[in-house]
Amino acid sequence: MRAVLALSSLIYALAAACPLVKRQDLPIEDYENAVAAGSGSVVGPAAGDAASESVSLYDPTVVASEIAAQVTESPAVITANVKRAVVCTTRTYNGPHVSSPADSAEAFQAFQAFTDAAIAAAKASAVPSGYALVPGFVNKKATAQDPSYLTYLSSKLSNYNPAHCATFCNSLNGCTGFNIFNERVPLIVSSTTQVPDKNVCPGLATSPSATLIKCAFYGMPLLVSTATNVGQFQGKFKVVVAGSNAYIRSLAPSLDRYEGPVSFGNASINAPAPVVDHGYLRTQTFGANVPYDPNLCAASCEAQTVYNAAHGTKRGQACVFFNSYILYKNGTNGVFTCAYYSTPYGVAYAKNKGQFDKDGNKFTIGQSYGYYADGSYVP
Repeated sequence: MRAVLALSSLIYALAAACPLVKRQDLPIEDYENAVAAGSGSVVGPAAGDAASESVSLYDPTVVASEIAAQVTESPAVITANVKRAVVCTTRTYNGPHVSSPADSAEAFQAFQAFTDAAIAAAKASAVPSGYALVPGFVNKKATAQDPSYLTYLSSKLSNYNPAHCATFCNSLNGCTGFNIFNERVPLIVSSTTQVPDKNVCPGLATSPSATLIKCAFYGMPLLVSTATNVGQFQGKFKVVVAGSNAYIRSLAPSLDRYEGPVSFGNASINAPAPVVDHGYLRTQTFGANVPYDPNLCAASCEAQTVYNAAHGTKRGQACVFFNSYILYKNGTNGVFTCAYYSTPYGVAYAKNKGQFDKDGNKFTIGQSYGYYADGSYVP
C-alpha cells in the first residue's frame, strides 16, 4: 500500500517561461529532482504477504486539488513498539507446491508448468483487452521494481490469470499496468509478520515452501529493464520468482471537458520559436512515484487559466491544450510530465523525439498524448 505524499515531494513545476526562451526543450533540468522525489517509495510488493493486500491510497481528486491550490502539507507519522508472543502458522497459498525433484529454489524456477503458463499468457489471444505485453518481459525469473508501485493482489487469484489482474487494474486509480508472477515463499511463518521468526519458526534452507501467485500494480508503464528483483533470503530460505510477465494499458484515459486523447507516439509537442509568442505556458515534471494520470494535467491546466485571468500573468491566456508524456533518461526511470499551451497543436508539431544533456545522457519520450479543452481540437 502507498499513501498520498505531500505535494512538495511529488511535483516540480518549471519557472514561468521568460521572453529569452527561444525554443521548447525537454525539462531535462528538472528530471533528477523528479526522480529524487520518488526515491523513498516502495518499488514493489514485499516477499510473501508481509505487507497486506490493500488498495492504493493514491487519490487523483486529492492530488489534483493540491496541484490547483499549490498547497503542501506534511503528514504526521506515529509509531509504537508493542511486544507480542510469536505464534507460528501454516500460511495460505494459491499456487502449486513444487517438491519434485526437490523442494528447492532451483526446482521452483525450472518448474515447467510455470513456464508453460507464462508463455501461453503471452500469446496475442490471451493478452487482456486494452493491454499490451511489455516487450521482452515474458517468463522472467524476476519481478518489476519501480517507484510508481501501487499495491498487489494474491488472495483473490486462484490461478495464473492476467485477465483477472487487468480487471483489478482497471478499477484502481492511477494503474497503468501490472506484473504477474509465481513466488516461492516459506510455508511456516509467524502469524503476526507473515515471515519466518529466527527464534520460533526460522527460515531454513530445508524449510518447506509454498507458492504465491501475485499481481503487482504500477502507475507508470513497465519496461523490461524494471525486472530487477530476483529474490531474497528470509533467514536461510531462498525466495525466488518464476513465470513473470508484465502488461501495460494500451490507451490513455478520456477526460471530462477535453477532447482526445490524441496519440503523439514517442514524441512531444515542439512549439514554434520563440515559444512564448506561440502559446507555450509552462511544463511540469512530477515525482517518480506519481502515476501516469492526465487528470492531474487537466486540473493544473484549468487552475492556470483561472490564475492567469485573475492576475494577468501569461498575458491572461487560457490553457486550452496540454501534452502529457513520460520522460525517460537512457531508456529507464520514467517521469510523468505535462506541457501546457494557450494554443492547440496537432500531430504535425509532435517532433521532439529526444535530446542529449551535456553529459551525453539521452532523454526520450513515451506514452505521449494530447488533450484539447472542449472546442479547441485541431488535427
